[in-house]
Amino acid sequence: MIEELPQLLGLTWIQLTLIPFAFVIGGISKGALGFGLPFVTVSIIPLFAPLEVALAVNAVVLPISNFMQFTQSGLVRPTIDRYGIVVAGVIIGVPIGAYLLSTMDIHVIELILGIFVMCFVFVTLFNPSMKVPPQKEKQLGLGVGLSAGVIGTMTTVNGPFFIMYLLGLHIDRREMLAALGLLFIVSGLCFTAFFSLFGILTIERALLGIVCALFAMAGMRVGDWIVRFIDREFFRKLVLCGLFVLGFNIFLRGLG
Repeated sequence: MIEELPQLLGLTWIQLTLIPFAFVIGGISKGALGFGLPFVTVSIIPLFAPLEVALAVNAVVLPISNFMQFTQSGLVRPTIDRYGIVVAGVIIGVPIGAYLLSTMDIHVIELILGIFVMCFVFVTLFNPSMKVPPQKEKQLGLGVGLSAGVIGTMTTVNGPFFIMYLLGLHIDRREMLAALGLLFIVSGLCFTAFFSLFGILTIERALLGIVCALFAMAGMRVGDWIVRFIDREFFRKLVLCGLFVLGFNIFLRGLG
């Protein structure tokens, strides 16, 4: 059975070995910065394995890695009450993104992902001053959820929408981590359901995802440990520079 595992996944043993280590790197980024796991993994894995494998495995890893982040915040009920409209937008947007994913050429998706990664790097690096007007919070929240649902399902990368929205609300770090945990859990579970429906997430890939979740959580612990000894801002810029290079590489793959 073990000997047949790579064949069942459509991978080589080398690819099967490298994928979990991509999640270690993604976990380090998330542990140090609070986000970035899917960005890192969907940037690295397509360099040596099919993009749809990265999407499917992320659909398993993301709910698991974010469940603890959400429940440990101590803000479970207030977070659900405030960000329920964003959750609703995600639920509506996910089936739209799943349908587009099943009908679009993989090169188009890679182009979208590459541009998305590079744009996110620029926005995060320069971190422009943003503020969401209180009277517009609900309307913008629904739009953010819809956008994250559509684009996130096609790439498993929806963090930029959530992060920019939450930064605009000027909430404290504890509430931000709780909100991100909730939104990532919901979107991750939606990804899992629709990727299974469209045949992207198979039983074999789900099992690989569970294994990768363990590697990701180990990476998160390492990332949390690393930032105790180096400047967090320097590390953030280093990660963003690496992501930009990887995003540009994916963009070039899409052109090819």
